Amino acid sequence: DNNLKLFAAVIQNAKRRVNVTSPYFVPDESIMMAMVTAASRGLAVELFVSEVSDQFAVFHAQRSYYEQLLRAGVRIYLLAAPTVLHAKHLSIDEDVAIIGSSNFDIRSLSLHMEVMVLVHAREFVDAMRQIEDDYRANSRLLTLEEWLRRPRREQVFDNLMRLTSSLM
Repeated sequence: DNNLKLFAAVIQNAKRRVNVTSPYFVPDESIMMAMVTAASRGLAVELFVSEVSDQFAVFHAQRSYYEQLLRAGVRIYLLAAPTVLHAKHLSIDEDVAIIGSSNFDIRSLSLHMEVMVLVHAREFVDAMRQIEDDYRANSRLLTLEEWLRRPRREQVFDNLMRLTSSLM
């Protein structure tokens, strides 16, 4: 659980900005609480995910978290289809970046032997921000109003997939 502890700690200790990029975002309670709390404290919190996915069940489970994040003020960017985002990194404030193989899902955080590297260097974070700027330019910002208008059957399906997410 080292990556889980690391992610939660850096998000909780952020002072200004948190950017999370993950193809499979099915967070545990500590990550979810850290992101929601950071946004509620007034930090700029952004999540970069794909508009489409190559993992059907995980994709729908991931979507079940969007409403809570949006209500807290997290800005969710959906990288335009047909591109499937596979980058996995965080950037915190102006001087911390974490990059590697871990997704934000229970399997990556608790079962798989994933490797992440923490870099404490403004120049590296600046380079990561350029990549995030590119994601932003090729994404659409999801709004709470748009999200709440999605069909009821999608809401039910997303929540059903969330219930099975620990099995994926």
